[in-house]
Amino acid sequence: MAIVAFVGTNDPHALGVVAFLALVLAVCVVLCVVQARTTTVGFHVAKACRVGQQLTLELEASRRTWLPAGRIDLTVACRNVMLDETRCLSVVLEPGWGRSWRFELPLDTSACGAVEVSVERLGASDPLCLIRRRIGCSYGGSYTVYPRLIDLAVPLERAPRARFSGSSYDRTRKGQDMSETFDIREYRMADPLHSIHWKLSSKMGELVVREASHPSNYDILVLVDLGRAPAGGGDPFAAEEIAAALSLTASISYDLLRQDLCHKVASMTGDRLVDTMVDAPASFDAMLDALVSMPMPATSGACLHLFDQYRRDHDFTKTVLVTGSVDEAACARMAHVTDLSVVCVGCEGLAVAESAASYALVGVPIETIEDRVRSVAI
Repeated sequence: MAIVAFVGTNDPHALGVVAFLALVLAVCVVLCVVQARTTTVGFHVAKACRVGQQLTLELEASRRTWLPAGRIDLTVACRNVMLDETRCLSVVLEPGWGRSWRFELPLDTSACGAVEVSVERLGASDPLCLIRRRIGCSYGGSYTVYPRLIDLAVPLERAPRARFSGSSYDRTRKGQDMSETFDIREYRMADPLHSIHWKLSSKMGELVVREASHPSNYDILVLVDLGRAPAGGGDPFAAEEIAAALSLTASISYDLLRQDLCHKVASMTGDRLVDTMVDAPASFDAMLDALVSMPMPATSGACLHLFDQYRRDHDFTKTVLVTGSVDEAACARMAHVTDLSVVCVGCEGLAVAESAASYALVGVPIETIEDRVRSVAI
């Protein structure tokens, strides 16, 4: 308007306004460029948390000048690898005066899974927010949201065939089955005395110890049949339902481990069943990492169709199926070839219990998992 007034009237006051606006714009451009070039931003996020636990993305910004700072526009993308979902968090930060600032951005932890964090947009504005320039940043981090562990007792309706002893052994790794010797080696100061092979030590003239073997046949299989939506169609499972099913899976596996019952946990990823053997705290952690970091199928029920082939390739007689919906026909077929117990997360599982004559069915409502569920008999 000032330019139009100057051209139309040749008024020097209008020219002064034009000059002032041009000066303000030039100053804003300089301030914006200086802030974008002198500002460095760093990010940090904790590696893990439990579902529902508070977690923040820490942002530390600093600059090499005392000039007034404008806003910082930030967009962060969080991709849940397990659920194949991406959520963006956009914020506007007001640094104010000073040369360093620290901000905390709350992250979504309502869903389990491994989450990849990346910066989609990071820019600086002048104090009047007229000009915006991009700040260089290539941050890429991650965090994992684990299910909650429940203090759960898992009594078995029949005794398992094997604990740490088995009829076949893995010749590539040592384990805990002292009934079978994996290797003989020299005694070390940290070795327990009961591991010393006294008869062989007397013959060799030095202390030697026996290393235990690792059984390769597992009697119990915990099969996780989860998907982002039910097999027969319908609304996708809520994040709370998936988290509850994973919580039950982890709690069942953990209590079996406390009973010294080695087992396998298998779940569907891609077009195949992937399993992890659990026989020690370290392998339990590895199983939990694999469970929440592998992409989940679009629908549940896929692993049930691969069960027959998987059963022929592996040695087990007891199967614990953790699922969000019950396929009665598939469960009946599985019950003909294995001792089957089905743990269904959701109230609808209770209505099927009377018709499940060939297998044990336990329905667990979501709202009672942490407060009232203390035992799941399999």
